[in-house]
Amino acid sequence: MLGFLRPSPTLSSQETRRSQRLMMWGAVSGGAMFSLGSGGFMAAYALALGANNLQVGILAALPPVSQVVQLPAILAVERFRKRKAIGLPAWFLGQLPWVLIAAVPFLLNTPGSLAISAVIILLALRGLFNPVWVTAQNSWMRDLIPQEMLGRFYSRRLGTMTATVVIVGLTGSFFVRWWQGYAPPEHAIYAFSFLLLGGWLTFGIIGPALVGFSKEPLMPPAPASDRPAWAILLEPLRDADFRRLFRFLFLWNFAMNLAVPFFAVYMLTRLDFSLPVVIGFTMLSQVTNVLFIRVWGAMADRFGSKTVMSLSASLFLLVIIGWVFTTSPERHLLTIPLVTVLHVFAGIATAGIQLTVQTIALKTAPEGSATPYIGIAGIGAGLGAGIGPIVGGALADFFNNHLFRIDLSWASAGGVLELSAVTLTGIDFLFVISFCLGVVTLNLLAQLREEGAADREVAMRELIGGMDPVMRAVSSVPGAGVVTAASYGYIRRVPGADVALGVMAYELASSTQAAVASAGRGRRLAADAESMVGNALTSVMGRIQDAGQHGLELAQHATRGAMHVGDELVEQLEGVVQSSMAGSLRALDRAAVDPLDSLYGAGYGAVQGALESEHDPVRVSRAAIAAARGMASELGVTEDEAARAVANGILSAASDTDAETVDSVREALPESTPNPENPDNH
Repeated sequence: MLGFLRPSPTLSSQETRRSQRLMMWGAVSGGAMFSLGSGGFMAAYALALGANNLQVGILAALPPVSQVVQLPAILAVERFRKRKAIGLPAWFLGQLPWVLIAAVPFLLNTPGSLAISAVIILLALRGLFNPVWVTAQNSWMRDLIPQEMLGRFYSRRLGTMTATVVIVGLTGSFFVRWWQGYAPPEHAIYAFSFLLLGGWLTFGIIGPALVGFSKEPLMPPAPASDRPAWAILLEPLRDADFRRLFRFLFLWNFAMNLAVPFFAVYMLTRLDFSLPVVIGFTMLSQVTNVLFIRVWGAMADRFGSKTVMSLSASLFLLVIIGWVFTTSPERHLLTIPLVTVLHVFAGIATAGIQLTVQTIALKTAPEGSATPYIGIAGIGAGLGAGIGPIVGGALADFFNNHLFRIDLSWASAGGVLELSAVTLTGIDFLFVISFCLGVVTLNLLAQLREEGAADREVAMRELIGGMDPVMRAVSSVPGAGVVTAASYGYIRRVPGADVALGVMAYELASSTQAAVASAGRGRRLAADAESMVGNALTSVMGRIQDAGQHGLELAQHATRGAMHVGDELVEQLEGVVQSSMAGSLRALDRAAVDPLDSLYGAGYGAVQGALESEHDPVRVSRAAIAAARGMASELGVTEDEAARAVANGILSAASDTDAETVDSVREALPESTPNPENPDNH
């Protein structure tokens, strides 16, 4: 009767492909069900049940704390070697508590302490089963998916799961809002009950059913060993390098989860956002996460996982402290734009962190001993992520009755003007404490050793695409304003700020590259490319405060990205240069950017992009000078002033190459263009 739980000694290629599809859709169903019972949905449900911050923290702590169950699960899989028979029943039993959680408002008085306590107990019960399934599934998938297909399979599964979670999450949030808008107040909480029950009927049953039809490859016999199982599991902790990694993962996850589980609570209570808005922001972060994984993956291969972890963690610290400024002390005009940017950066940072944690653990493990190393690393991260929300919830309840405020006052004969600079109360304190602990913990990352890891600054220069050379030369450009070497050096000392600048530069360069490539497929390259580059630049400027003061970098990365065109557009390179410069210069002129700054940045970016994509820098330089002269009158400068500014940028970009390239580029500049190296001409 239970023969379907037995592993198969051999699998045909057709059975293997079918099992892969079933396992993928089973995982997608499980992810969709979990999304309805976690994050913003669970936070809103808990608040409706009458939960305080400590109880919300306990709910957030249960999933990571339950990872400890992976230890006996690993032992069971290694001993009995029947993953389907162990994992599938555990997964099905782990889905049943959702029915009881949905029934709580029908069985107990709400809001009430007994109701929220029942939900906590039921989620803890679920936590005993789910890690068993996760452990069995990971081992099962490793044998079912060929090594050369792992990347494609998991990327396809991740993309499908993200799309499904977005659709399910948004649909569920609008259902809750619709129900609460029409139902009597005493029945409003039933929206969460019907949502969870519908999710269980749809995804909670379908997921295990799909996996039940999948075939499990037979595990090879366990290698003979006289060592007890617990000794094998605890072996990683005898490794000094791994102990440093374990300590970092525990402390980092503790510091971050002091605050992260309360993002949804903060938006629902302090910012007074509706549930669809909260879920929408969560989905935005998840989509950004998926889109940016390829960027971090390429950088991890080139510069090392530790370096990517450092960059990602720094950016996440910037996100944490950024929440403090979403209120002042209440919602303000910039609240929604700031929350949007924070969720985008959170998705980007989380992608890098998730990608590198397991990779670092794998690199630390000796060959053939990966399972206990990954398992113990996951437990360390889970314990930190579990203790953090509980401590954070207790601190939030304590600080609800405390207020810290910094006011700015200006007194004159006409009266006194007072402005609230910083106001902290309740969860605000968690953001500050989490940020401070994160900064301290990030220093532990430097103690980790990874063979071949590049310096953080080297990776930052790659991400930001050469901003350092621009900053060195910018002092010689009139009207550079705040974009000076000194100010940039200050920004780089703010944790995560340099990464945020790099991400923005990467996005702008990628957008203009795509715009020019798209225009090149049409018949009207010049007009289309100019319009598309201008639109891409305007879009990025709309998300930067005081964008007009950063015209030099914006012009640089807009034209730099445009130079990364394919070989099919090389014959039209002059048109690409002139169109991208015209589009970016006009967009920056509308933003009241100093035209000489824009021209310098455009010249720098054009040659920088040409060198990166191996196009002829001399040809690009001549086209850039011609474009500058053609735009001079429209920008309100003389042709000589425009040519001089572009020439300065061109030679600054070329100065990082060999002397022969510099000389050839210099010769390409018209004789009437003053020598950019002469200080009197700046």
